[in-house]
Amino acid sequence: MALFEYKAINPAGRMVAGSMEGASRAEVLAELDRAGFTPVSAFETDGKPKRSWREQLTPEPSPEHITGFTLDLAMLLKGGVPLNQALMILTQMERRRWLVRLIEELHLEIAGGKSFSQALSLHPRSFPPVYVQTVQVAESAGRLEEALSDIATERQRNEKLKRSFTSAIAYPAFLFVAALGVMSFVLLFVIPQFEGALQGFRSRLSPSTTFVFDLSRWFRDNVDLLVIGVAGALVLLLLASRLSRGGNLFVRLFSRLPLTGTMLNHELTVTFCRTLAILLANGVPITNALRLIRDIVRVPSAALAIDAAIADVRQGHRLSEALSRHAFLPAHVTQMLRVGEESGRLPDSASRISSFYETKLETSLRRLVAVIGPVMMMLVAALVGWLIVSVMTALTSINDLLV
Repeated sequence: MALFEYKAINPAGRMVAGSMEGASRAEVLAELDRAGFTPVSAFETDGKPKRSWREQLTPEPSPEHITGFTLDLAMLLKGGVPLNQALMILTQMERRRWLVRLIEELHLEIAGGKSFSQALSLHPRSFPPVYVQTVQVAESAGRLEEALSDIATERQRNEKLKRSFTSAIAYPAFLFVAALGVMSFVLLFVIPQFEGALQGFRSRLSPSTTFVFDLSRWFRDNVDLLVIGVAGALVLLLLASRLSRGGNLFVRLFSRLPLTGTMLNHELTVTFCRTLAILLANGVPITNALRLIRDIVRVPSAALAIDAAIADVRQGHRLSEALSRHAFLPAHVTQMLRVGEESGRLPDSASRISSFYETKLETSLRRLVAVIGPVMMMLVAALVGWLIVSVMTALTSINDLLV
């Protein structure tokens, strides 16, 4: 099979371009025609398809867009619309061209003989392995629409938690940035005015006031280096967040702190149980489900424990027994999973546990905001108050000497 780059006109009348595997150019043109496209050109290419500068600048569909696409596709399939036709309808309904391009590629790949899960696997940045594996098993079982609904519901829950977390840290982050701004303004513009007025009385100033003036002078002399250092630190943090090792380092750090450690434990339980419930409910074998969960958990120690649990399950142990031996989940969670396992309703038990811990996670987020917000305000007030008191004390003492 060779790789061909093509150009065609879609049913909406727009020119599209992409790549497709085929035995010959004629076969590629025939597949485009069967998919409802009007072929314009197709030529064989070596290696990976080249992307133009415009395509490289085109943004990838966001997770929220993929969730919306999944939900819309599930609704069409539940309404009795065939998959191929449902994708064509979504292509005509969608207005974001980067998402239109993705749906068109899925449509063409399915028209070329691939299954839906195989088409999804060609776009790993948009469709993670958990998504693809769930769809693959659901296709075999003939319940694709139910699986897509479950996936969309789970993604909506995750996005809601992310928005809650963003809202939780937005206010403390704003206070931190405001504190830095106030401190910088005072040290750059306010303190020098008083320093000039009190220059002749420096020997009579208190150590606290002298330190404030020295700090202001050092800040003014090194402001360029400080700006470069802050920008470099932000770039390093951004790079570290994109790399697994850096992410693991931050997770290890946060897991040792009281409030963030509790939140990470709750998030781990929610992720494990919710994903386990969806995968098992859609017929994914338990060892495959554990392997997929292992790839999405963020706590390194939990990933290692899941690896050990997978080995135990493959040796014939029950899931609850394997989880209790490695103890990365709370003990009562393992007990509840054991009850569900013995009653034959493990997916339902895992779903109830995840709902319970999702509520606890939201409570932990609110508690974090309730603690960090006042602490940040107190720190800002203390810093600004210290600067003002130091300068005003100096002015008062000099005034008393003059009188």
